[in-house]
Amino acid sequence: MTTNVSVAEQPRDRVRILVVDDSRVIRKAVEKILGGDFEITEAEDGEAGWERLAQDETIEVLITDIMMPRLDGYGLICRVRAADTPRLRDLPIIAITGAEDDTVRERAYACGATDFIVKPIDKLQLIARARAHARLDQALRRLNEAEEALEAQTMDPVTGFATRQEFQRQGDELLIQAFRDGRPLSLLRFDIDDLRTLYDTHGDEGCDKLFACCAEHARRVMRPTDAGVRLGGGRFALLLPATGDEQAVALAELLRAAVAEKPCDLGSASVPVTVSLGAATTGQSAADSIDDLLARAEQRLTLAKAAGGNRFGIGYEAAVAAPEIAVLEQPDLETALKLLEAGDVGKLTPYLPELLARLLPLLDHGNEQLGLGLDFALDDLRDKLSRLK
Repeated sequence: MTTNVSVAEQPRDRVRILVVDDSRVIRKAVEKILGGDFEITEAEDGEAGWERLAQDETIEVLITDIMMPRLDGYGLICRVRAADTPRLRDLPIIAITGAEDDTVRERAYACGATDFIVKPIDKLQLIARARAHARLDQALRRLNEAEEALEAQTMDPVTGFATRQEFQRQGDELLIQAFRDGRPLSLLRFDIDDLRTLYDTHGDEGCDKLFACCAEHARRVMRPTDAGVRLGGGRFALLLPATGDEQAVALAELLRAAVAEKPCDLGSASVPVTVSLGAATTGQSAADSIDDLLARAEQRLTLAKAAGGNRFGIGYEAAVAAPEIAVLEQPDLETALKLLEAGDVGKLTPYLPELLARLLPLLDHGNEQLGLGLDFALDDLRDKLSRLK
């Protein structure tokens, strides 16, 4: 039978802890130790504990025994860590057991226990660890809430452009409309050049002003039907309905020139800024997607950066007049890897900057999707590649 300390009897601003143990004596002992600081709820085995966790979103710490009937502590911990919701996956778990065997401890940690206490329970130790893990859970919840709120935003507060999430929604709608109307849709990508140096010199506040300045330059060349998005940092994109290749290139040049010709006013300084650009346009195939357009535009933008920045990057197909000859003169990535594996590195050296430039869109995508924190490192790589040109 599962019992509860009445929520009405305790103030709800106190942290709520679930104690799971098949021994009623142990459950009451833990309640006696922690009851003065925390609101305690109980369950007599792992299955009952899991049901309580699934139903009660206010539980912020789990304290569980290891050896229990129906579902033991190992099973409960593993089930919690495999849950779909961040609330459960990130829940602090303190495992308690009478066994001092290191194997028990190691297995509990392997399942995902946050902490481990051996019986008999030390009162001060349990209170200190419960407080510490409660603070951790509250911090993680605040972080998750902040991330969810940010993802829910449709407008970037710095530039007034759409957020990445809103961009995907708008892009999908415009792509459907483009195929329905039989008209092209272009996507223009542009990045602020040498962003790391600008950060080092002007800091976060100054760079926010630079981002807003570049967004304003973009608005002046955009049409009412165009949509702007800030992808993050100094990375932007424009969605251009009913716009073919030539029109996209012309708009890109207008934007590049506008940014280069008028420095951004930071109040204390007037800062010259340039941008690199790349664009892609839908074909007649309904297989095109916004992700496809973005990838192609990123590829061409990378070429622009590698060539020194402050320019529009043309596509590989336009850069090479005779592809069959280019394969012999400049290896593709697959050929490069085979040459490298064969130890024939001498043939690769002249083409390394171009090969690395081709990899940058993939590295950018991986950095963004996996949260690798390589933004500055990738910017450094772009800058160094541009100096080799």
